[in-house]
Amino acid sequence: MLRRSQRVKDKEYSSVCNGTQEPLATALGSNMIPGSKYTRDDEDDIKEDEEDDDDYKGDEEEDDEAPQKKRLRKTVSAMRQRVPEQFRKVRGKLGLLEKLAKEMPLDVILEIFCYLEPGDLLRLARTTRDLRDILMSKSRESIWRLARGNVEELPPRPADLNEPQYANFLFESYCHSCLRSNKRCKITILWNFRMRACRKCLRTFPKVHDARIPGDHPLNAHRYNDIFPTERVIVNNSHRAISNPVIVERYKTEYDALDPQQDRDAWIISKRNERLAIEEHSNCCRRWHSIWLDNRADELAALRKDRKKAILNRLEEIGWRAEAELIIGDDWYDFDDFSSLKSVKQSKKLTDQGWHSIKDEIVEFLSNHRDQRMAYKRGDLLCRRVTRIAGMYSDIFSKADLRGPQPTIGDILCDQLFSEFFLQDPLEYDFTDDDIHSKLLELLPEFVDKWRAAKEQELLEIIQGSLPLATLNDLHLAITFFECEECSSPPLYYPQILYHYCCVKHIRAPLDALEYHFRSSMNYKGPWSHLSIKFNNTYSNRAKALLEKCSLDPDTATSQDIDDANLLFECITCKRDLQFRDGGRYFMRWPLPLLHDQDHTLAINDMDKEEKEVITASEPSISSKWYFPICCAHCHKTSDSWDFHSHLKAKHKDLVDFPESEIPPKLQDIRRHWYWNPHLTLDGFGQPFRYREDSATASVVELNRRAPWTRLVAY
Repeated sequence: MLRRSQRVKDKEYSSVCNGTQEPLATALGSNMIPGSKYTRDDEDDIKEDEEDDDDYKGDEEEDDEAPQKKRLRKTVSAMRQRVPEQFRKVRGKLGLLEKLAKEMPLDVILEIFCYLEPGDLLRLARTTRDLRDILMSKSRESIWRLARGNVEELPPRPADLNEPQYANFLFESYCHSCLRSNKRCKITILWNFRMRACRKCLRTFPKVHDARIPGDHPLNAHRYNDIFPTERVIVNNSHRAISNPVIVERYKTEYDALDPQQDRDAWIISKRNERLAIEEHSNCCRRWHSIWLDNRADELAALRKDRKKAILNRLEEIGWRAEAELIIGDDWYDFDDFSSLKSVKQSKKLTDQGWHSIKDEIVEFLSNHRDQRMAYKRGDLLCRRVTRIAGMYSDIFSKADLRGPQPTIGDILCDQLFSEFFLQDPLEYDFTDDDIHSKLLELLPEFVDKWRAAKEQELLEIIQGSLPLATLNDLHLAITFFECEECSSPPLYYPQILYHYCCVKHIRAPLDALEYHFRSSMNYKGPWSHLSIKFNNTYSNRAKALLEKCSLDPDTATSQDIDDANLLFECITCKRDLQFRDGGRYFMRWPLPLLHDQDHTLAINDMDKEEKEVITASEPSISSKWYFPICCAHCHKTSDSWDFHSHLKAKHKDLVDFPESEIPPKLQDIRRHWYWNPHLTLDGFGQPFRYREDSATASVVELNRRAPWTRLVAY
C-alpha cells in the first residue's frame, strides 16, 4: 500500500509538468548530478568525512584551500584506527559490508533497506560494489520510493531527477561543482538549479543581466522573464540574482535547432511551464528543508543533552560532578565553559570507550577550574577583609600628626607582622572590629618607628647620590627638595615626599589575589617606593640662595625657622601702576618665592617695621574666599582655611586666646595652631597678594588665580 501511494504521489506531481520536459539534470553536467542511469562515475565518488567517534582527538579544521589528497590521507589514517584489527588491510569477502552483502540473504537485505532513508541508501551504495549493484539496479526503484516515504513531508520526486539523483540533491552536503564538503566551506542550496554550490563556486555564476546571450538573439527578450531558472543568493554580503550558464547555453542550442517559428513558440511555452513546475517544487523543498533542519537541530540537541547527562553521571562516580554543576549553574542555553567543551558538546551517545578517552581531559579541566575558583574566592575574602582593615586604619590615621609621616595600608599589609595575623588561613575565619582595632593599636607604634627609619634611610641614600656628606638631619632642612620623574609635580620636601601619590600608586602586594583585586582600586595604596624619586639640585640651590639673602644659615635652617622669621617677599618686577585694577606691590610668603619667575627681582623684608605692619595688616584674613587645606596642630584634623577659625572656637577654645574683635585673624597670626597639610602640593601653600597704597587709604587686592597643582589627597 505504501509503494502504491508513493507512486501515485509521483504521478500526480509529474502531471503538473509538461510531458515533453527535458531532465534538468542533463543541463548541469556529470560533475554536478549523478548519471541518469543509476550509476556514478568514479570522478563523482565522494569520500564522506568520518564523524568524530568517542575517541575524541580534537583535530583542527582544514583550510578551505587545503589540498584534497592531504585531507584524504588524514581521513584514511583516522578510519584505519577505527577498524577492528582483524579487518584491517583486508579487501573483498573479509570486508565488513562486503561480507554482509554476500552472505546475508537478499530478501533480508531488501527488507532492511525499506526502513532506511534515501540518504542512507545513497551512502550504502558507495561502500562496496555488491551493494552498489543491488541499489543502483532499475528493479530496485521501489526500495528508493519506500525510503522516501520514511522521510516525513518530503516533496515528491520531480520528473527531471531519478531516485539517486533526488537523494543526492537533498541529503548530500557537498558542492556539486568542486566536490568540497560543507565541513570545509559553506554550501548554498540552489533549489531551482537542482544543485549545491560552495562560496567559491557561487561567485562564478553570472548575474541575470550577464547571461551569455547575444543582444540580437531572440531569446534575449526572455532573459528577465519566466523562461530561464534563476536564484537569489548572497555573494560578498550583497544580494544577487544569478542564472545557470549551462542551462542558458542548452536553451540557446535547443532554440536555434527549432524551425519554423511555430515550434519555437511552443518550445517557449513548454519552458515557461517547466520553470513554473520547478519553482513550485523548489518552494515545497525549501519549506521541507527548513522543517527538516529544525527537527535535526532538536535531535542533535537532545543527543548533546543526553551525552552531557551521561558525563555528569560518570563524574559523580569519581567525585567531580559538584564542580561541573557549579560551572553549569542556571545556564539554560548551554553556553557555560563545561557545556562548551568539544568532548562534551558532541551530538553522539557516550560509550565506555569514549568516556575513557575523554576522562582525563575533563578531570584536568575541572581541576583547573576548581583552583581558579578557590583563588578567586580567596581573593574576594581578602578584598573584604582588607577593606575592613583599611577602614579601621583610616580612623586611627585620621588622628595622627601628619608632620610625622605615616605608612599606607599597603605598607601595613606587606609587613610580616600584620600579614601573618590578618591574611592567615583559613580565610573563612571572620575577625571582629574589636579584634582588628586592638591588633592595630598593639602593632602600629613599633611598626611606624621602624618604617620611618627605613624610609628616611632610603631618602638619605637618594640625597647622598648628589651630596655624599649628607646626614639624616639634612632631610629636615629647608633647602632639601626632591622631584618625581613620573609626574610634573612641583618640588617635594620632607615629609611631603612620603605622601606623594606616585610613590604609593604601584601595588606590590605579597599575594597575587590581593594584587589582582586592588590593582584598579583608587582607595588602596601599595607600599611606599622611592623608584620614581630623585634629589632636586635646582630647587635646593634656589632655596639656598634665598635663605642666604634672608640672613639664615642654609645648613641649619628648617621650614619652622623660616615660619618663625615671618619673612615677607616682594617682587619688584611684578609691581604695577595703581591705575590698573590689579595694580600695586606684589607680596608673597615662603615657599612661593621658590616657584616664582627667577628672572624677577625679589626684595626680602625690605621695609621698616611700621610699614611691614601696615602691609601685613592688609594681608588676606582667615575668612578669605581662597581654599587652603590646613591641619590643626592640636587634633590634626584637616580643615578649610576659611573654616579653621570656627574649628578653633568649637574644639580648642581653652587653648587659644581669641581677640574680642569680630574681624577674623590672619593665618600668619595663628601660625602656631596649624600646619600645611603634606598632601598639598607646594604651590598651594598660601597665595600672593598686592598692596595698594595712596595718600588716603591702603587696601589689598587678592590675586584671582588658583594654583593648578593645589590638591588634597587623603588616604
